Amino acid sequence: MKSFRVFVYVLCALFATLIALNLRLRAVEQLPIDYDEDDYLGAAQRYAQAIRAADWQEITEYDYNYEHPPLTKLIYGFAILGLPEAPLIPERPSTDAPASSLPEPHFDVARKVSAAFGTLEVLALALINPLAGLLLGIHTWQIKYTSQIMLEPLPALTSLLTVLFYHRARQSKKRDALWLGLSALMLGITAASKYTYAVVGVVVLVDWLWAQYQPHQARHARAESGRPVWGQIIAWGLFAILIFFAFNPRLWADPLERLSQSVLYHGGYAQSEHVSRAGFPIWQQLVWLAGPVPWHPGVFVVMLDLYVLIFAVAGFKSLWTRYRVFALWLLVAGLFLLLWPTKWPQYVLTLTAPLSLSAAVGLQAALKKIRIPPRKVISSVSWRELRRAWPWLLPGTIILALIAFYPMVYQGAMSLTDFNTMSIRDGINGGVWREVWLGITGQTEPLAVDLWQYFDRFRRPTSTDVHYVGFSSLRSLFAGGIPDLLVFNILWAVLSVVLQAALGVVVALMLNREGVRGRGFWRTLFILPWAIPEFVGALIWLRLLEPGRGWLAVIENMPFDVWLPDFWANPGTRLLLLLLAAAWYGFPFIMLAATAGLKLISGEVYEAAAIDGAGRWQQFRYVTWPLLWPLVMPAVLIRLIFAFNQFYLFYTMQVNFPTITHATLSYYAFSPTFGGQFAVSAAINIFTVVVLVVLILWFNRRSQAVEGVTYA
Repeated sequence: MKSFRVFVYVLCALFATLIALNLRLRAVEQLPIDYDEDDYLGAAQRYAQAIRAADWQEITEYDYNYEHPPLTKLIYGFAILGLPEAPLIPERPSTDAPASSLPEPHFDVARKVSAAFGTLEVLALALINPLAGLLLGIHTWQIKYTSQIMLEPLPALTSLLTVLFYHRARQSKKRDALWLGLSALMLGITAASKYTYAVVGVVVLVDWLWAQYQPHQARHARAESGRPVWGQIIAWGLFAILIFFAFNPRLWADPLERLSQSVLYHGGYAQSEHVSRAGFPIWQQLVWLAGPVPWHPGVFVVMLDLYVLIFAVAGFKSLWTRYRVFALWLLVAGLFLLLWPTKWPQYVLTLTAPLSLSAAVGLQAALKKIRIPPRKVISSVSWRELRRAWPWLLPGTIILALIAFYPMVYQGAMSLTDFNTMSIRDGINGGVWREVWLGITGQTEPLAVDLWQYFDRFRRPTSTDVHYVGFSSLRSLFAGGIPDLLVFNILWAVLSVVLQAALGVVVALMLNREGVRGRGFWRTLFILPWAIPEFVGALIWLRLLEPGRGWLAVIENMPFDVWLPDFWANPGTRLLLLLLAAAWYGFPFIMLAATAGLKLISGEVYEAAAIDGAGRWQQFRYVTWPLLWPLVMPAVLIRLIFAFNQFYLFYTMQVNFPTITHATLSYYAFSPTFGGQFAVSAAINIFTVVVLVVLILWFNRRSQAVEGVTYA
């Protein structure tokens, strides 16, 4: 039985690998030439020439594209070594546009080598979890950058092997030295391929030290190795450094000088005008992960990147329990990508492997929780009671359907059409229902549309009739069609509510202390922001922060006139100031809920905790917060709904895409500025409702916020 399970497991892993290989070979043929492919293939040509001539000095002294280690380019050179020589690709600045053509078959062979490394990475992950391998195999960003002549495929593979071999060493009782040696070997090769992927070395070190400070694990490590764990760590690190220099021939002549030159280049490049001109926000890497590759329609068969990210977040807790080092990899690499100024999309490959494993664990956990509820038998008494109550329930049911259910159904119908201001007469006279009926019955073909064309100011609707477009708009939204907006909307809701909750609880605790004078006055003062209409409050913040004309901008010799313009230009600064305004809006509501909860806590509980020796922090952690939680969480849930749908603040401040909410974008689509695209606005509203319901269900499951209503 066990051997059969192993056979099925291996078969599933091979199936995932085969799918990954087919998708990559398809991308090899269909993807256009991208940035840097000419640079790396040109370097491979020169390395191949040097190898043929046995000119080792050329290999060690070749300095074009010196900022990246030469190992991957050397491998491409070995791959094309047996091919007929072609004219050398000219060396151009890396910021130039992609080349229009590259020599064949060199181009095809190098791409297939890249695809081979990407497929091996899928196989390595699939041997741990076949579903994780499948998710990694279909990930569009992974497919793109492991099917082109890039530096990513080799370090993506070796960084995964670094963690896998280390993980195997942690589980081994006899051969941990062998697995640790293999892990160090892969880490050295990773650093010799591309520096950013060496972040896995930090991950392994953090996990190693984490385990070292667990007493039973530390004793086990010393007993098995016969020497302190620190000795193993130092030996592991030195071996990785040795491998790094051994596989980096450019460093052989002058190791320290050339290494510092190569590394310092990236620090300067991250602050360069080329990077700053891109204008990507700090959370841009989340945007890449939240949607499929947008530039090559028709190349990618499956586009589920958004759902991989969603299940990865849901499965992180289980990932930490089962594969802690992979969870740390996800955290450390994610933090690095958020903080590193260069936001190019290929960098996400540093964490797609642990992301896919977390998504697989989360998906498997979700499937296990699906249970078919037992069928309940309704007694004749309950049917009799229902028939008696029905006349009293019917009026309210009809009214509820008219004011809540029907508008949602109508919006759903609108989202299947191109209903706009030009076709408003036809739409309100039944055109929407007519086109939906013709479309779902197959009597008319859906009109081909692009979601983004609706937001083109220069493309105005011209037809006075409503047309059926099908599920194209909804499909685009649910496939991550506007990932910039989705990521910001969720990020905004989470950060603003966390800030409001923290400030509200802190203020409630401060005002609840004994001896506070004017407690009622302060509470009344703090409630005022909540009493002011949101639109009026947004105008106050606009007058306060508006560059050039705001209240703070007119004060001389203050730094605000220097950095306030970044409020409009820099997404990070814009988010911080918006969060400041949102905290001012929302903390009074949390403060009231926390104040009510604090009044329900008996002083005897604190006296008992003090007798047991609990300090103020212990009292808050083990007494106050557990008793306060049931009342605060429903208030947090309400604020989460308001924050996700926040509109007036963004509209009044006139902030630009993508630092707006779905509610704001829906209004813009509805407004005459974009031709009154009612159908697009309806599609965005449907998408918003679905996302919000999912967030609320997930939040309630984690926090049991609804239980707090009963508690209250």
